[in-house]
Amino acid sequence: MTEPDDDLVCVARCLRGDSAAFESIVRRYERVLFSVARRMLGNYEDALDATQNAFVRAYEGLDTYDPNRRFFSWIYRIAVNECLNARRARRPDDPLPEDMEVQGGASP
Repeated sequence: MTEPDDDLVCVARCLRGDSAAFESIVRRYERVLFSVARRMLGNYEDALDATQNAFVRAYEGLDTYDPNRRFFSWIYRIAVNECLNARRARRPDDPLPEDMEVQGGASP
């Protein structure tokens, strides 16, 4: 893993307007965040989308990052939340299990 100071330096540079500093954050964490997304979503394309969305949200929210905490934990949480949002968004299209009981006691 990386040194926490590297993350703090990149975040500080980004907050001062050096958006290119975010590229090193992306390179540093893209594989691990994609792996998490792939496991959570089970679909390569959905995992790519969720990972990209996580980086966008992280970049847009860098000013909310608390430098007293680990950067990886912060960006990991963003990625997990993106995956959960993606799963919720596709839930209506998922078929119901055949053995699912009818709620409310009504019979078919």
